[in-house]
Amino acid sequence: MARVTALTRAASAYPAGFWVLWWGTLLNRLGEFVVPLLGFYLTAHAHLGVTQVSVILAMLGLGRFVSEGLSGPLTDRRGPAFTMILALSGGAVMILALSFAQGFWWTAAGVLGFSLLSALYKPAASTAVADLTQGPQRTRAYNMLYWAINVGAATAPVLGGWLAGRSLRLLFWLDAATMAAYALLLTLLYPRAARPAHHAAARARQLLPKDTLLWQFCLASLLFGLTYQSYKLLAVVFAQQGFSAAQYGQVLAVNGALVVLLGLPLGHLIARSGHPRWQALGAALLGVGFLGHALAHTLWAHMLAVAVWTVGEIIAYGISKTIISELGPPEQRGTYIGLVGSMAGLATLLAPLLGGALLQRLGAGGMWVVIAGLAAGAALLLLALEGRVQGRLTRRRSSAPA
Repeated sequence: MARVTALTRAASAYPAGFWVLWWGTLLNRLGEFVVPLLGFYLTAHAHLGVTQVSVILAMLGLGRFVSEGLSGPLTDRRGPAFTMILALSGGAVMILALSFAQGFWWTAAGVLGFSLLSALYKPAASTAVADLTQGPQRTRAYNMLYWAINVGAATAPVLGGWLAGRSLRLLFWLDAATMAAYALLLTLLYPRAARPAHHAAARARQLLPKDTLLWQFCLASLLFGLTYQSYKLLAVVFAQQGFSAAQYGQVLAVNGALVVLLGLPLGHLIARSGHPRWQALGAALLGVGFLGHALAHTLWAHMLAVAVWTVGEIIAYGISKTIISELGPPEQRGTYIGLVGSMAGLATLLAPLLGGALLQRLGAGGMWVVIAGLAAGAALLLLALEGRVQGRLTRRRSSAPA
């Protein structure tokens, strides 16, 4: 009984709208089958060549880069619920259409369309969390969503691989069904009195704020994202070093396991102070972890490297969301979040291209050193911005309504 009471008390500490987001996120991520297995589907089922598959996968990053930048202003004007429902319902329709696409051009167009619509979701969801929470609770809420995302990310590829053995098209239909179910959940249960007082002021704001601190923060986020997204090159390096696909899966499983085990306790620890320096520490650990791959020649050494950069990823995630949600005025919260999110999309597009070029010119060791240097640059820039960021956060928090 005491345990049930404690769980009830913990649940009631967050608004009902947050739990709609949390459960919907978990449902959606558990059904995210298509994107993780898209490369396999295009190769084995659509019979496309390596270059064609690479271009199609790059459409995911391109769509995210464009869409997340547009999602923020849309969220500021129409509210998070409208944008999230548009993203999920539109993404569901595009997933279904993609299951019937044939040939390179139609498939590339379908993937780009899916990315442009579905990527509207992330800035809107981050804005929704910021609207629903405040203080240390905000960082904890971001980390709870991050935990749900990674539970789904660890489970969906395994379940999707099993389902693919029965029907590849079934993956598209089930993925679309979970997106549609989440959109319905938001339509029925998410509170609509989101941010009415902000909408008029938001319309008067510029699409691209003239805020030097924001753009410097965007640069740091891009450097961080280029480092993190370079994990995709690990598969190529593993193949070159003679490791098997199963061993590669074991190494990446370290990332998912650590996020599930450490995501909540580390996030709650960081939320106590909410200091921007945590993000610089996360970037530094990310760089150290990727540098570890340059020195690793055994499976265990690569696992240790993944463990180090995973801790950096966990540390940086929640606090970075909190910082950017409070960096700008409340009526432009979505715009600020969307612009930083678009840097992650740009990194998703550029990291494989940059990593591939470095791998060909410098070899695996040289590639990892340069990539680690990008994370070091992000850490140094975040440290340089720390005083200004902390000062602005203090002013925003002191002027926020109780």
